Amino acid sequence: MNKLVARANPAPLAIACLLIASLFSCNKRDEKNPPVKNYVVSEYDYIQAFLAMDTLPAPKRIEQISLMLEEFDSTEYPGNPCYNYLHGYLLQLKNKSDSALIYYRNMKPDERSGLSILKEYAILASSTNEADIADSALMAAIMHVIAKAEKTKSPFTYKLYDLLARFYYRNQNSEKAAAYTHLYYKNHPFKDQITVRQRYHAILFILAVRDTDTKAMRVHLDSCRKLALLINDSLTLMRTYEGESQLQALTGHYAEAVNGYRKYFQYLKRKGLLDIVAFNNMAKIVLDNHQPDSAIHYFREAIRWAEENVPTADLTEIYGGLNETYWSMGDCRNAHIALDSVFQIYARNTEAIQATKIEQIHTRYETEKKDHAIASLQTTNALNEKIITQQRWIFAATGLLILIVLLFMYNLYRRRLLTERNEKLSLENKRMALEQKTRQMQLNPHFIYNAIANLQGLIGGGKKQEANAYLVSFSRLMRNILELNRHEMISLEDEITSLKNYIELQQMRFANMFDYRIDVQDLDTEAIMIPPMLLQPFVENAIEHGFKNISYKGQLQITIRLDVQRLHIDIGDNGVGIEEQPTALSGKTSLSRIITQERLDILFNNGSRKAWFETHTNAAFGKGTEVNIYIPVLAA
Repeated sequence: MNKLVARANPAPLAIACLLIASLFSCNKRDEKNPPVKNYVVSEYDYIQAFLAMDTLPAPKRIEQISLMLEEFDSTEYPGNPCYNYLHGYLLQLKNKSDSALIYYRNMKPDERSGLSILKEYAILASSTNEADIADSALMAAIMHVIAKAEKTKSPFTYKLYDLLARFYYRNQNSEKAAAYTHLYYKNHPFKDQITVRQRYHAILFILAVRDTDTKAMRVHLDSCRKLALLINDSLTLMRTYEGESQLQALTGHYAEAVNGYRKYFQYLKRKGLLDIVAFNNMAKIVLDNHQPDSAIHYFREAIRWAEENVPTADLTEIYGGLNETYWSMGDCRNAHIALDSVFQIYARNTEAIQATKIEQIHTRYETEKKDHAIASLQTTNALNEKIITQQRWIFAATGLLILIVLLFMYNLYRRRLLTERNEKLSLENKRMALEQKTRQMQLNPHFIYNAIANLQGLIGGGKKQEANAYLVSFSRLMRNILELNRHEMISLEDEITSLKNYIELQQMRFANMFDYRIDVQDLDTEAIMIPPMLLQPFVENAIEHGFKNISYKGQLQITIRLDVQRLHIDIGDNGVGIEEQPTALSGKTSLSRIITQERLDILFNNGSRKAWFETHTNAAFGKGTEVNIYIPVLAA
């Protein structure tokens, strides 16, 4: 602790930025006494200011940037790289990355200037979404800029290391993310500043959480806390208690985890910073500590808080947590009430979405009608003015009026034809969307019926614990399905996750009956879109019919790959095969296939056959059934 205090004694190097700002403030314009510039702010001064701004919190950065921007001459705007960088950085701090990019690209620094690397960094940092996976092209681009920065010994190299560490973190490569984080800190010109050191340990703590490295978490958390005390930032300090709660939960000390998060929760409450996530996390932590009554209290408090502060908040997670908590206590009645609330929220959300769409259509219609009325009125007024001012040329004005009226009528006629055509196309699109939703929703009762039958089988067999666990998993799966069915298309990643939940639910029922494997090769599952619940009917057929009455362990293989701009999905099993399945089941089996084909026809097969599926004997296993599904590739 003494070592930390000793380092904190010197005046912060961020004063460099404040000195530049004060230098500018000496040159404030006065109408009566115009200023005389007897100094020059060099590019080196600006670079030092840009570097020093990294030690300031975001509000202070905005203040300093605004002060510096006031001192630029309007004639310097287009070509001055410092002005463009400051303006772009200001927009980026205000979460306007698209506008910031315009200013960054307008920077025209000398290639030998230190600002050249800063421009390339700024464009890379603001042109990528934080939620995206960094692809190979993006990684190659930043590696190229880093090589150039290292060669020229740019003072902004540390920024590029930090950006690359973030890219590796997004790509689930914690080892590389940590390595470049160390390089970022090592090359930071103000690495001895408390704010920089605190951020460095906070990043390493996040990486340790991902790797569940509790020893590293403890080291970096203790450093974050000591540095937060030196900064005297209460929010930064209280976030360390949130981190402490994560650490204690990972090590199985749930009571300590509860105490740590409660301190953070109480701080948010005092500062008026509470949100639904804080309530939900608090409830789940106390539930992990086997305090279901406290968990119910926090879930209920979240509902009350939302009613008072954010009536439109989505409480699906809250009611879902209540449902799971009540089930764990054996309180089936309240569990069903909570589950019913989840369904009601889903229904209200669906109605709200539909109402919003209808209101938007109505507003657009009213706006267009007013625009047409205004245009018509303006035309009439223009004609009246011409008649008054051009009475001497009455015959010419009359001819002109007739011509204008004819043109107006022709234009009105064309508008009416276009409006009718657009209305027909809109109605056709709505009809197809509703028909697609109808086909999609037909699968839900079919799936729910089978799930309830499974549950009845467990209850009838006297397996109460298995039945309870099955019901909890089933409710979680239903919540997931309800969320996915709100969309016409979902990501392949969401479909695979839902499919895994369903298969694992079936494995709970049929213990040791079958194993499964899902192979997506090198596909970007987050970027590829498919219809929801597309694969589940075929997997259900394999489990319910293919593996029934076999004397060996079933194998379910799902392979997804790209085949000439088409998504090719194979679902194979080593079950009894199509020919040997009971004929009594053929009606139910074919129903799901008919619905699936109708969904594919509505979505893709408008005019040509772009999506279909085929069923035949599985050649890979020498027995069983294989379904081949082909659909066009849709990007997110």
